[in-house]
Amino acid sequence: MTIRIEENLPLIIVERRFYTDYVRLLIDRGKCILCDVCMKVCPKNAIKIAKRKDGSLILSVGEDCSLCGACEPLCPSGAISITVNGKHLNPIVSSKGFPLPLPKINIDQSKCREDCYECYKACPRGALRIDGKHNVTVEESKCLRCPWCEDACPEHAIKVNPLFEGSIIIDESKCEEECKACLEICPTKALSKNNGRIRVENRYCIFCNACIHLDVCRNRAITVVRRRVFHGDGFSAVWTNALRKLLGERTVIKELEAESRKRLNKLVEEARL
Repeated sequence: MTIRIEENLPLIIVERRFYTDYVRLLIDRGKCILCDVCMKVCPKNAIKIAKRKDGSLILSVGEDCSLCGACEPLCPSGAISITVNGKHLNPIVSSKGFPLPLPKINIDQSKCREDCYECYKACPRGALRIDGKHNVTVEESKCLRCPWCEDACPEHAIKVNPLFEGSIIIDESKCEEECKACLEICPTKALSKNNGRIRVENRYCIFCNACIHLDVCRNRAITVVRRRVFHGDGFSAVWTNALRKLLGERTVIKELEAESRKRLNKLVEEARL
């Protein structure tokens, strides 16, 4: 059951044969936004951000990877996929051990005006497409759940489901005057600079933590706090550990208590049936 890791930019391929099953993990670094979600949820701490010779940052995977699939469901940009015997199948999700996030975006086409392109123009990632019949479609890997399109829609036809709830604070006393590293790496344009001051649009921050890496913000001027993860059903020790690393010890207790109540209520309802 030897693991094989192949790096062929921009891809990382991790493969392992488990007796009769052949499992492959594929990471497309071209889609990666350098957040810390996969690193936080990995139970083996096998995923890290490395610095290349030219100083740029890149995702890397070590031989400790167990191909459990925990890194895939919450990846904001859909950069990670896992297959078993050539078919898309996530082992830990299929066994109900790890939850899926909520759908990224819901669009009520019946409310769309044929002369309106506001959502398309507002999306900082170019994730929305409008065809000749004015059907609006979403490219899932580009959509990062920021609500720019929702706020731009004059007919309130769009609802975006966030992955995290939280807050972001910048201590400008630590900022270097000419530094724009956080602005350049922010994938949703939640950060901007005006008259030398950093402006934070909390509503458009997806709390991905791309801006807090030490190689981005050298002076640790940015603090991101995640308070909640929005997700579906799923529970395991891997998920509990992931929550602790995503939210912090204090916050995760409330999250786990809420999940326990939810599971208990579901069992009671099923028992009544």
